[in-house]
Amino acid sequence: MQVFKTFFKVLTKKKTSLVVYTMIFLVISFMMASGSGTRDKFTESKLNIMVIDEDGSAASAALTEAIGRKHNIKEKASSDEELAEKLYWETVDYALVIKSGFGEKLESGSSDDLFGEYHVRESYSSAYMTTVLGQYVRTVRAYLASGKTLDEALSSTADVLSKDTETAYLADEDGSSGDYPRSFAGYFRYMPYVLLAVMMSVLGSVLTAMNRKDVRYRTECSGALPRSITMQIFAASVVLVIGVWLFYMIAGMFLYGGIYRGTAWLAVLNSLVFTIVSASLAIFIASLPLEENIFTAITIVVSLGMSFLCGIFVPLSVLGEGVTAAGRFLPGYWYTVANDMLTGNEAFDAAKFAGYLLVQAAFAVTFLIISMVIRRSNKRDAAN
Repeated sequence: MQVFKTFFKVLTKKKTSLVVYTMIFLVISFMMASGSGTRDKFTESKLNIMVIDEDGSAASAALTEAIGRKHNIKEKASSDEELAEKLYWETVDYALVIKSGFGEKLESGSSDDLFGEYHVRESYSSAYMTTVLGQYVRTVRAYLASGKTLDEALSSTADVLSKDTETAYLADEDGSSGDYPRSFAGYFRYMPYVLLAVMMSVLGSVLTAMNRKDVRYRTECSGALPRSITMQIFAASVVLVIGVWLFYMIAGMFLYGGIYRGTAWLAVLNSLVFTIVSASLAIFIASLPLEENIFTAITIVVSLGMSFLCGIFVPLSVLGEGVTAAGRFLPGYWYTVANDMLTGNEAFDAAKFAGYLLVQAAFAVTFLIISMVIRRSNKRDAAN
């Protein structure tokens, strides 16, 4: 079992990647789950507004009152220095200047030079207030055009803009099972990324190190039989792969709230198949004669690329047809469509779900066959 022990000695030097990827994945998963139930009500943003009224008319007073209904009106600064300080320290988000002649211009229909503004930089606050002021002026003019007096237009505008718009979110009435709610499904949705990254950066790196010519030749010159060497490396790889998968499944139970039930077990099965796919892909890439820095670059490209193309980071419904067409040639796509079926994006069909798993398994078999061919080719080259 010397080769088996050597495998795990090399693994201890590669454990940093395993720990980093796992911690990032678990922290993000638990943060997403803890915040999943808070999005049930929309609240309009409130800004801290300073109003500098140079007009002093009924129209400017009405505008100030309208702004104060939805925002916090701050006391007027006593000097330009104080105003600059408040804006710099963000105790005031936006300073509005209602210029002299505002009421007369509003009544006459003129839109030139109605307002001035002070803000530190172009930001959400300035853009938002520009929209609010534009909406207010347009509403007043619409009432004036309908024949109302200025006072009546100001009153009607105040009534209209003071009403809150009811905002509703799309409910999760999507066919998702109570055993596998969307709030938890995100854990399995993002899992392919961490599985790819961990298997390639850990398992792949260990195999790459053990496949180096100097290490391989030294091992083959020992008393161990080639078949024994291969079986020990295979056994160590299986222990690592199953151990990593079991760790993520147990961690998921804490997020799930106990033992998995019903549909959730199908998600567990889907993740097991993709874990095998990730491991076989790592074995395939490790069989190539690559330097460690190149292997690391490939790990990043493959894990991130597959995650973006296959609907792991971005839902498949948002991706274009060209992207989804390309994603079909990658195993991550079939993992995602299987997981989406469990969340209710389409009616559950046992035959389809099994087909998605078989496609992933076909990718795993293909990667292993190619790696075996490459390994035999390397042995022939070494013998020559």
